[in-house]
Amino acid sequence: MGCHPHSEKKPKSIATSSGNDPDMDEVNTLLMRLDTPIERWEMPLLRGAVNSLLSCRSTLFHNHTTEGLRYSYPLVQYKRVGGKAALLCIGQGVDALGDLLSVESLDTHIGQRHVVLRIESIDALAHPVEECTPPVTYRLRDWLPLNERNHQLYQGEPSMAARLIMLERILTGNILSMLKGVDIFIPFPLRVTITSTSPLRTIKYKGVPLAAMDLQFESNISLPDHIGLGKHASVGYGTVTKVRNHNSSRL
Repeated sequence: MGCHPHSEKKPKSIATSSGNDPDMDEVNTLLMRLDTPIERWEMPLLRGAVNSLLSCRSTLFHNHTTEGLRYSYPLVQYKRVGGKAALLCIGQGVDALGDLLSVESLDTHIGQRHVVLRIESIDALAHPVEECTPPVTYRLRDWLPLNERNHQLYQGEPSMAARLIMLERILTGNILSMLKGVDIFIPFPLRVTITSTSPLRTIKYKGVPLAAMDLQFESNISLPDHIGLGKHASVGYGTVTKVRNHNSSRL
């Protein structure tokens, strides 16, 4: 069985799947790049800036409901792409983008910084989710794999090999959770192999220290570029991109 990791296509409708094969699952994504330079630490502020322009009805932009938090996979994710702000909309999040595009003025503030969110480009794709042989190589940036409990377990592992097995198990769970969040259930066993990692580093999110890392991995599944995995994926953590230059091992 093969896989065509660059076979994304423009959907006939960005609101619904449009594959020629009715048995093939697809994820519709829309990446809206903004002409707004942004720093990594400003991503939660970008979410606040966008939501200040919207009505409270736009649940997918802030993941809050009248009952509290929306705990499902985030279908609108705030990204930093090429040093500039971007929004990745997934599935139903693509439809929700209309709420933002209908706003008369995109004049807002990222923290204390006044900005006008000018759209640089919009790229809508229908991405087939299929089994890949050979596996596809991905880069994962600013991933937050460890909570308080499994951080202690990770530090207690006697070898790097044991730590990698633990990370691969967590990453596999993150991918399956993402697929479940977009209503895709794959009919084949998911395989993940981590090939390189950066050292753990401490970052702060809303004042709370978290353990982050970058890594490169191979998997037998095709994933959309820029999609988020794991904790705080809505604000740019755990962002996946395909490695297209296989001579490069740079994280």
